[in-house]
Amino acid sequence: MYFLKQSSLILPLFNEKSSKSIIQIIFNKFNISNIRSLKRFLFIILLSTSLIINLFYFFSNNSYFDSSIIFPYKIESDNDNGNIIPQPPHPELLDLIIVAGHAIFIGNDINKADKDEGWILEDFQKGREQVKTILNHIRKGLELVENNKDALLIFSGGQTRPLAGPKSEAQSYWEIVYTTQSLETSQLLTSRITTEEFARDSYENFLFSICRFHEFTGNYPRNITIVGFDFKRKRFIEFHRAALKFPLERFEYVGIDPETSSLSTFVGENLNSLGPFQEDIYGCHGKLRDKKLLRNPFRRIHPYLQSCPEISSLINYCPKNKTTIYPGKLPWE
Repeated sequence: MYFLKQSSLILPLFNEKSSKSIIQIIFNKFNISNIRSLKRFLFIILLSTSLIINLFYFFSNNSYFDSSIIFPYKIESDNDNGNIIPQPPHPELLDLIIVAGHAIFIGNDINKADKDEGWILEDFQKGREQVKTILNHIRKGLELVENNKDALLIFSGGQTRPLAGPKSEAQSYWEIVYTTQSLETSQLLTSRITTEEFARDSYENFLFSICRFHEFTGNYPRNITIVGFDFKRKRFIEFHRAALKFPLERFEYVGIDPETSSLSTFVGENLNSLGPFQEDIYGCHGKLRDKKLLRNPFRRIHPYLQSCPEISSLINYCPKNKTTIYPGKLPWE
């Protein structure tokens, strides 16, 4: 009992009216004092932020101040030493001719260039006159560029075969031309024939050659002609050209097949390439993506995002809906 009395003296009885007024008084005092403090605090923060920004700008831009004292890891440079390249050598060229690569010639004897043993071939390419047809593609490309003084011929194809070492399809085609050149061809080799050495599939043969043309001329092509196997005609015209939105009236496909094409060739095209590209028009998902990985054994990285900034978003484009055409405007539209 005594305990209860003692505690009642320590803890006042609950009084609703008086407790409310006390709480209200405390709340009002808190508001008044803290609003003033908050204003001072915000003012100090804004003043400090402004001072820091101005000091940073002054030290980083003032030529009389050694900014390395404050920014020891910042190294100033007057020029971009990593990108020293000449101006495009042939801005007068307007048309693009592409010979798409399909294998790599590794032979030392050019007289054996028409034999399978001089090439790194896939199993399905062996013994089917593929090599002779590849040589016909090269000859046709030379014929086309010789007959069009406004054209640039590009051999396209990357370092796709581990057994060939770091040698590209495009470079091996160029070497065949170099070794067998005539006087007329030798002049073309230095002025109107070049290579594109990063493509891993037919879509990239098309797209990357456009970028290589831009690197070489400073322009995007007026007309495009592609030389390749005739059984790939539909793939290039209906899917790759459509994906790149290149005008049909300015595009031509020259198809050359082996003299004895088998039914299995067309079945393989539909199963492994035409069908997959029909479902994945930019070739960046599933089976087609995996194929690109396999065809890049030396982990090469193309430069075209930097050298073709106008179409960098197209180069990177990979829609979730696999058949959605790139929505942006392109230089050749």
